[in-house]
Amino acid sequence: MGLRRTSPADRSTTAPEGANPMSLLQVAYVLDILVSLPVALTTLLGNERLAPVLFRESLPESDNFRIILGSLWMAVLFTCVAGLLFPVAMSPVLILQIIYKALWLLLFAMPRWLSGRKKEVPKRIVVICILTLLAFPWVIPWEALATLDHSS
Repeated sequence: MGLRRTSPADRSTTAPEGANPMSLLQVAYVLDILVSLPVALTTLLGNERLAPVLFRESLPESDNFRIILGSLWMAVLFTCVAGLLFPVAMSPVLILQIIYKALWLLLFAMPRWLSGRKKEVPKRIVVICILTLLAFPWVIPWEALATLDHSS
């Protein structure tokens, strides 16, 4: 049973021939889907029972803000689902998440931690942000993205 190397454009890992392994990039999409789905549905639909579980408190009631945020999370969710089929092409959504989660930690969580208001910072979201910041840079196909033909 020989090993085969998949094309760099697909960024799949090495696997036994004949097998159809899920790449680390696709695993990142699956994990992101598992996080994005409840967040998107909670913010978009305003589920008051699930909001405290995800966010530690209920969401402020602003239909405009809630629907914009829920729509954004739904777009991230759909892009991650597409990423299962087109891992490299959809990987910029992972870059977007690195940027916004780093900003959230720096602009929201850190100031509260430093001022002794740790209880205001949802621990589950902090853990997800930190795991994302540690993992996503390693699975994003930077070289494949840099060498994509952008002329079309």
